[in-house]
Amino acid sequence: MCGISGLINFNGLDPDYRMKLALMTSALKHRGPDYQDEFMDESVGLGHRRLSIIDLSFTANQPMFTKEKDVVIVFNGEVYNHAEIRKELEGNYPFQTNHSDTEVILYAYKEWGISEAVKRFTGMFAFALYDIPRKTVFLVRDRIGQKPINFAFNGETMVFASEVHAMHKANLIPLDISTDSIYHYLTFLTAPPGESMYGNVQRVKAGHIMEITPNGRKEYPYWNITDYLNTHIQDDEATAIERTEALLEQSMRYRNIADVPVSLAMSGGLDSSLNLYYSSKINPDLRGINVSFSKQSEFNEDDVAKRYCKEMGVPLSIARIDEATLMHEVRKYMYAQSDVPTGDPNAVLMYYISRRSEDQDRKVMLVGEGGDEIGGYPKYLKHFSRYKLYSKAPMAFKLMMRQPIYNLRKLDVFHGNHIVSQAHVHGFTEAEKRKIWQGHGPTNSYEVLWDIMKEVDIKTNDQFLRQILNLEYKLRLPEMILQRIDYPTTAASIEARSPFVDHKLIEYSAGLPFDLKMKNGQAKYIIRKIAEQKLPDYIMNQKKVGFGQLLTPFLNTTLPAWFDTDVLGMKGPVLEYLKPTVLENMLRQHRLHHNIGFKMWVIFALNTWLDKLVNADKYKIER
Repeated sequence: MCGISGLINFNGLDPDYRMKLALMTSALKHRGPDYQDEFMDESVGLGHRRLSIIDLSFTANQPMFTKEKDVVIVFNGEVYNHAEIRKELEGNYPFQTNHSDTEVILYAYKEWGISEAVKRFTGMFAFALYDIPRKTVFLVRDRIGQKPINFAFNGETMVFASEVHAMHKANLIPLDISTDSIYHYLTFLTAPPGESMYGNVQRVKAGHIMEITPNGRKEYPYWNITDYLNTHIQDDEATAIERTEALLEQSMRYRNIADVPVSLAMSGGLDSSLNLYYSSKINPDLRGINVSFSKQSEFNEDDVAKRYCKEMGVPLSIARIDEATLMHEVRKYMYAQSDVPTGDPNAVLMYYISRRSEDQDRKVMLVGEGGDEIGGYPKYLKHFSRYKLYSKAPMAFKLMMRQPIYNLRKLDVFHGNHIVSQAHVHGFTEAEKRKIWQGHGPTNSYEVLWDIMKEVDIKTNDQFLRQILNLEYKLRLPEMILQRIDYPTTAASIEARSPFVDHKLIEYSAGLPFDLKMKNGQAKYIIRKIAEQKLPDYIMNQKKVGFGQLLTPFLNTTLPAWFDTDVLGMKGPVLEYLKPTVLENMLRQHRLHHNIGFKMWVIFALNTWLDKLVNADKYKIER
């Protein structure tokens, strides 16, 4: 995990930009506290902040050049299979490092070109590679979007960085909040693919390469999950289990490759327990970390975590949070993170557990994100049932939606004649936004959903479920879930790795039919069949408890007071977009029924982010 930044202008960079490049790179210190350096010629500047994880030597620092000094790179992330690729290249290229994966990227590019090289990489990455003789810069983002690259323009100069606030701190771009993205955020908790929360900042899309030359720029995909969702794999159950297990085991081996100590976020649930099972056999120095409330509740799994870690011989550190500590942690993370609103409160807990890993001098932490997408969420079947019902008489349900008595959230699924995935309406539906938005909505979030869904056109019984998965891998994971991992872990100078987010595992799973992946209505059927042979019954039979459910008491009790004070009482900046009378009604309803705490959080987080952008001094706090 590192931070990258850069400037590109083939008509010539202003010499003053060297200082701005250094400022922009310095702003990413939390992402890479171990080393900083920059490169700049007349056309391109590249900056790097390093968190040393693979090949800790000085020769592995960046920006890194080929021996001939004709290609230079800044790289954030990991290429897990670098050792295998290096063996293919060593006979033809003069490697200068002992085992740096960064150098493997350089020579893989020289051997195969950018598209073919990237297709060989297994990992998570965002990098900028500058081919000096060809006057070409490539910005590359990994297949699933675990690592971000933001870019903008200052006149003719292209500016890019791992985090947007670095551009602001170097005074390279003005603050320009996107009204459209705020509107989408209220539904998705993030901006759509390729966009950001800023009107003048875009993102390289997951699985894409952006190529910049003196003649302009173009962005194109090198990987597309839709290709695999449009493929029907006909393996029988035994074969599917065997192949999935082999791919999962390989992924676990890769994610444990590090020259520094590794920790594991251990909730006691199925995914984290599988992480522990495999990783403890690969990494004898592994340590588990668990976060739970000091007051026992139905949302705690720490007893299970303690029991299983003890059985596997893995030391476990339990960080207990009381209500006062949680309140402090919520504020601390929201103040530390500037790029996006903290729409998903799980990010707060991830920040807290990442700092516990940092306290133990463990720069790498394994997490369980991605397991549900591989196996199938329980909610998928619920949404599929509704889809089949609504499809039988769409006009009748659309007419019901227009009547106030029937204006229910679960009916608000239509975009024209199409039914969109309500599994991806995390905040507010379109009908709900029309009630709270000041004036007319500037856009339509359901159009974003349908544009991604319709890419899956395979005519199978589970087409709708495959369309949901397309949204998972093109919207929810890259732009929300994986950023919920990247931002809080990097804020603590920790690299998080997700063994379930492995492209080969995802490719195979995507083609399997849902009547096998969720056989007999069992969520994560194949993953559970694998786990049955490895995990004890007390883990297999326990009720699923989501990481974020630890926050339920906070949403029900503390948040309403904050909402009342920060949003309504102080006439927060979010009221420029949302109707205060409707927000007041929301607060009254929640105090009576404790039923819309999450929606209030979505608004509260947006308000805090907007306020911080214009009143930065008020939010200064130590990381």
